[in-house]
Amino acid sequence: MMAITSSDYLLEPPRTSLLGLTLPGLLAARAASAPAALAATTGDRHWTFRQWQVETDTLVAGLQRRGVRPGSVVAARLPNSWEFLTLHTAVAAAGAVLVPLHTAYGKAEVDSLLDRVTPELFVDQQVWSQVLADGQGCSARPVEVDPSSPLLVVPSSGTTSNRPKLCLHSHDGLLSNAAAVAADASVDGSDVVLSAGAFSHLFGLSALHVSLVVGAGQALLPAWDVAHFATLAAAAGATALYAVPAQVADLITRQAELAQVRLRSVRTAGAATPPKLRDDVRRTLGAELIVQWGMSEVGAGTFTRTEDPDVSGYVGKPIDGAQVRVVEGELQFRGSSLFHGYLGEPEITEVAITADGWLRTGDLARLEPDGGVVCLGRSSELINVGGRKFAVREVEDLLAELDLGRIAVVGKADDRLGEYPCLVVEQPGVELDDVAGALRAAGLAEYKIPLEVVTVDEIPTTPTGKLRRKLLANLIATTPDNASRPAPVPDPLTLVRTCAARVLGRTDLIAPGTTFHDYGFDSADAIRFSIELSRAGGRSLPTSVAFDHPTPLALANRLRVGERSELPEDFEQVYRLLTDTNPTAAASLLLAAARLREVFTEDEAATSEVQCLAEGPDSPMVICFPPILPLSAPTDYAEFAEELAGAHTVYALENPGYTVGQRLPADLAALAAAHERAVTGLVDGGRPYVLCGHSSGGWIAQLVATRLGERPPVGVVLLDSPWPAPEVFREEFPVVLNIAVDRERSLGVSAVGMTRLSATGSYLRLLREWASPALSVPILYVSAEDSPFDWSPAQPHSRTVVPGHHMTMLRPAARAISDWLGRQPNQGVPVGRVPTATCAPAGD
Repeated sequence: MMAITSSDYLLEPPRTSLLGLTLPGLLAARAASAPAALAATTGDRHWTFRQWQVETDTLVAGLQRRGVRPGSVVAARLPNSWEFLTLHTAVAAAGAVLVPLHTAYGKAEVDSLLDRVTPELFVDQQVWSQVLADGQGCSARPVEVDPSSPLLVVPSSGTTSNRPKLCLHSHDGLLSNAAAVAADASVDGSDVVLSAGAFSHLFGLSALHVSLVVGAGQALLPAWDVAHFATLAAAAGATALYAVPAQVADLITRQAELAQVRLRSVRTAGAATPPKLRDDVRRTLGAELIVQWGMSEVGAGTFTRTEDPDVSGYVGKPIDGAQVRVVEGELQFRGSSLFHGYLGEPEITEVAITADGWLRTGDLARLEPDGGVVCLGRSSELINVGGRKFAVREVEDLLAELDLGRIAVVGKADDRLGEYPCLVVEQPGVELDDVAGALRAAGLAEYKIPLEVVTVDEIPTTPTGKLRRKLLANLIATTPDNASRPAPVPDPLTLVRTCAARVLGRTDLIAPGTTFHDYGFDSADAIRFSIELSRAGGRSLPTSVAFDHPTPLALANRLRVGERSELPEDFEQVYRLLTDTNPTAAASLLLAAARLREVFTEDEAATSEVQCLAEGPDSPMVICFPPILPLSAPTDYAEFAEELAGAHTVYALENPGYTVGQRLPADLAALAAAHERAVTGLVDGGRPYVLCGHSSGGWIAQLVATRLGERPPVGVVLLDSPWPAPEVFREEFPVVLNIAVDRERSLGVSAVGMTRLSATGSYLRLLREWASPALSVPILYVSAEDSPFDWSPAQPHSRTVVPGHHMTMLRPAARAISDWLGRQPNQGVPVGRVPTATCAPAGD
């Protein structure tokens, strides 16, 4: 069996404030000075200090008969009770070391701890009675107990794992800590102390020690129950309460049951304490709230006083003889009550203590000008939202003002952001909009606002009332089931547009062909949108759905079809890696992927989708084609069109096959025919127009221009566009793919989806051997000043250079195009008449 002595100490705390106390010495002093005074009560049974001493002596004899010697370990699993009080003092008087076990522990947790401390004796209610019987009529052997002797081994705060850290404390360290608390809190022998916190934790045990130090009585509450508390507190005349915040909140909620309770002070610790709790306690219980910070390694470390400010997270100043400091945001503690190390674990103890003897608490904190401490939560209670970290305590304190009952804010895993804040509640009917609105009104940063509300039957806590955040995070984690084929959603376009408008706070529906990104969607919006859409559509969707399908129309088609991609789930991951290491192989991968898609032929009545981006005179109108890269879309021309608004009508055509559910063109003839049909519909009536293409979109503009001989454009505009040639595809386009992936990463886009990747592969396959025939219309080539490309048409053309690089040139290019068009002969527009176009978003 294990024996624990002072030789097991791994740390020697400062001794400046020690009083030379032992537990059996304190009890003996109380029994001698006030033998008939009330020591403990259950409401219907009462014990004096003399009875406590007598029963302790009997238990010491019984323990010794069972082999307990100085240094022996005695493990106890008892509620707050007379049995615990007397066993605690008896084990101490025998020179042994107590290991209290939470009654909430399961068998596996108890067995794990017992295996580590190998006790001489394990005591529960039944064994306590047997030990008492063993000691009846026997005299205990005298034992000399030194103030520096080991008193207690307690598992570290909140630990419920199979390997908790075991904190080793001495008599004098813990009892001098209790004396400092008693002095500062003005507790005296006239008080009756009731601990709702378990004696198996240092917060509850401090109530026991404080009572013994000052000679106060104790009201023994074996388990938390508001009705039982009310009865006991009234019967015992309780004046001081030790309780965790959740228990205090229970009392406030059920204050009508506490009419006979007369509390003077309520001390709370162990979990985050909302600022309004102080006012609630004063108003409903008529008591002062004392907020305490402590740890199993420390005992009581700091606590508030009556005159202290109502600051969120404020836990007061250090107890007498202790010091605190904040280093790189972490609270550190030094004082006489500091433990003597983690039992049998010198390496872990060394890591926990700084070179100059301060405990690294792991709590985030700041120091106020008055020397008080503001706790900001555990370092393990940070949520990292896309690289921006915050402490959940800040949000939970603000939400406490909403009276939502027990809540928690935890991080929920997300592929894009890493994690995002999620509000967990027990109270049904909590609306995300109400929560978000209240937090915004309080000035909270947007990235800290929960993006989802999850309701659970019960938020899991430790035996000491602390949130079990890891367990809670596991509880709310969900994995979309992609194995089954989901059913198509009826009227998916309206559903998508409605949900998107709700997320954006709009009363009007967004345009079907405009990207979510252009409407201001960021990663947080995308998560809210996916959650909203999942609930409304009855289907689990990934949080990246707005990026995987970047327009309402694309996403609606995906929901309408309801099919899984036939490509492997890791295809895009492999492609992205290849663009970094072997761009040529990445291009080949896209070419192969394209062969899995269905196609349409020239004879089929496929027509490209059209988006109107700006309104103006037909002088002439500008029809644009996006590049063939995966992330490209008609809305690439949004700023371009904004610059031309009022001077020219601007349309953009979507390349067929980039939206889920669409087929790809079987060949160039099919692609040209689809675009030709769309252009013909726009220019019907002889309206003049130019075709415009940025980058590889210039190839599409040239291709379409060759099909419109009967109604030719007044010109073709190429924006930093290579002249199509086989060597461009072999040598330069793989590099372009790598640049495109880098841009996606810079925008925070981690996936564009299989549809768009395979479409790019298809267009590469169609265009790689294509050579543009001579065009009979004027050509304007606009080059970016900082373009990395040395591209130029092989046909006669006008050329201009504009500021910016390849990706930022579109707005200045629009001005250059307008100037160029102003210098062109008026083709097809009668003098004195300027036709105008009225354009509405496609699909409305």
